[in-house]
Amino acid sequence: MLAAQTPSRWILSALVIAMAQLPSFALGQLETEETKSGATKFESLFDGESLSGWEGDPRFWSVSEGVLTGSTHPDGINKNTFLVAKGLFEDFILRLQFKLTNHASGIQIRSKIPDPQKPFIVVGYQADIGGGDTGTFYEEQGRGTLAATNKDQVKKLLKPEDWNTYEIEAKGNQFIVRLNGQATSIYEETRQPCPKTGRIALQLQAGPAMKIEFRDLQIRNIEP
Repeated sequence: MLAAQTPSRWILSALVIAMAQLPSFALGQLETEETKSGATKFESLFDGESLSGWEGDPRFWSVSEGVLTGSTHPDGINKNTFLVAKGLFEDFILRLQFKLTNHASGIQIRSKIPDPQKPFIVVGYQADIGGGDTGTFYEEQGRGTLAATNKDQVKKLLKPEDWNTYEIEAKGNQFIVRLNGQATSIYEETRQPCPKTGRIALQLQAGPAMKIEFRDLQIRNIEP
């Protein structure tokens, strides 16, 4: 006679059997960039104390109590300006928190500085923030919106004038934008050549006086 199993043991046994019956490709789908062996760890892009490692117009950017603030008060600005991280970045996951007070901003990736005489102006891919387009994948001074969000989804995810988590993944010609843990836009570049490396930058948008805050900026390189 078989020994009686407790409910917890029965559930565990059923789970083991079910996992064993899964095809190998299904099990492989459980592995993510986060769990792959040999994956690099997240590293800080912001020391929480200064603008070290970044370049931007000092009239608009400041650091206090671990928060990086961009502000165009009191008069606003007539053209976009950016705080640009030093160095070039290739395949990565960029993770940060933002709090937008008003107007709009964005995170530039794989971007370039077209005019060395204007080092705080960049063009290229951007994950939008604000203006009803948070979560959209966009091209600054290019084709405009590349992958639009579902506005109903974003409305449920976004915490207005509070801290939100943004994650931007760039791997080869594929890009994913995640807001508070949920994918809001996915884009695959078909135009050639697709830029393989570029700058990371934070935007202050032209127009009325605005403020945006960032903290916990971290990046992890994605191994080939």
